[in-house]
Amino acid sequence: MVTRSIGSTGERVELRIDRLTYGGDGIATWNGLKVFVRFAAPEERVHARIIQKKRDYAVAEIEEIIQPSPLRTEPRCQFYGLCGGCQLQHIDYTGQLVIKKMLVNDALQHIGKIFLPVSNIRNPGPAWHYRIKTQYPVRLNGEIKIGFFQKGTHHLLDIPICYLHPSSFNEIRRRLLDTIAAAREKPYDEIAHQGNIRHIILRENYDHRILVIFVTRTKQLDRRLISAIASLPTVLGVVQNINPDKTNRILGPEAIKLSGADHTFQIILNRKFRISSQSFFQVNPHQAQELCRKLIDLISPQGTETVLDLFCGVGMLSIVLASMVKSVTAVEIEPAAVNDARFNAEINQAGNVTFINDDVNRIIASLEQADVVIIDPPRKGCNPETLKKVTALRPKMLIYVSCNPATLARDLAVLEQSGYRCESVEPLDMFPQTTHVEIIAKLIRY
Repeated sequence: MVTRSIGSTGERVELRIDRLTYGGDGIATWNGLKVFVRFAAPEERVHARIIQKKRDYAVAEIEEIIQPSPLRTEPRCQFYGLCGGCQLQHIDYTGQLVIKKMLVNDALQHIGKIFLPVSNIRNPGPAWHYRIKTQYPVRLNGEIKIGFFQKGTHHLLDIPICYLHPSSFNEIRRRLLDTIAAAREKPYDEIAHQGNIRHIILRENYDHRILVIFVTRTKQLDRRLISAIASLPTVLGVVQNINPDKTNRILGPEAIKLSGADHTFQIILNRKFRISSQSFFQVNPHQAQELCRKLIDLISPQGTETVLDLFCGVGMLSIVLASMVKSVTAVEIEPAAVNDARFNAEINQAGNVTFINDDVNRIIASLEQADVVIIDPPRKGCNPETLKKVTALRPKMLIYVSCNPATLARDLAVLEQSGYRCESVEPLDMFPQTTHVEIIAKLIRY
């Protein structure tokens, strides 16, 4: 059969959407060529216009929905499709859970060559207002803007309401617009590397009060701005983080407490955790609890286990496990997170946990063997050398926690080639309305 390719950009085609990609685009096939269709839904027929054509694929935008998907719903946010934060608001929430399971399954099969049934997402929790942290870029474009970047760009959209975080964040954002302008503080210009206020980060405490973090280029910050925000009854504290570098990295190395507290607390499974302004913590506390429950179920601790927790952050997983195992050794490279972890161990009376402030890859070869190793790396996953050192410790069980199906599948394939068998893979919906998904996998040594 002769395959005819799509013609020039601008051509109008009729497509049937097969499934969604990890980025949220629909995938269709037209005369043998893969076509990625923005904001499509599975099993729907559309008229679409080709906006980009490459040798191996094309990109299209929907002009008309001929037959809508049974999963399609009306997006809640008026900025959906422009803002880069959400990719699945046009999909019914139950459908989102099915799609995420399929995304994990596809990554395991196509990247890791792992053919294992993926569990359904259970106990997903709230679909809206679940985030306890938001990072707002601040820019000047005729007027001060505080919002989120347009999809695939650094063009800032001035978005007054986001339905993913608490509604109190929207009010703080509105007050910040007024007070920054009154204080005559200049937003950061990332091209010229001038101006001062780069980002504003809001973090919610367990009692719904808010920590406000100003990320600035210099140490200067108008006291009127600090006072105006610190005086708000919902504000827990104000912190300044200084990032002088020309970089896309948000936080810099130095944090200064300006008013009130310089940290928040969260309660997970009746344990209390301090989170400083530079420390990582899961943005969805309901699903953080679910992650801990699944961890306990997968390990099924008997009280005699030694555990190694790599990339431990503020110690959530270590401390939740501490009372159920013999001992935990935990490693984290970020000093602020380790300080929080040690504090958290003390207030939760977890005396059998030892926290080490070091690079996992550098120190792991010197660590003692453990019965269970927990790996919870950044989105990029682990490098092969780290995985090799982990398997050299010969733990009976490995628990891998990931927020990226692709890097998880890649790393699981390496572990399966090193004497371990993947026994279960369970996704959690840590990030509703987006294609991001948290995953916990269990491997055992054979």
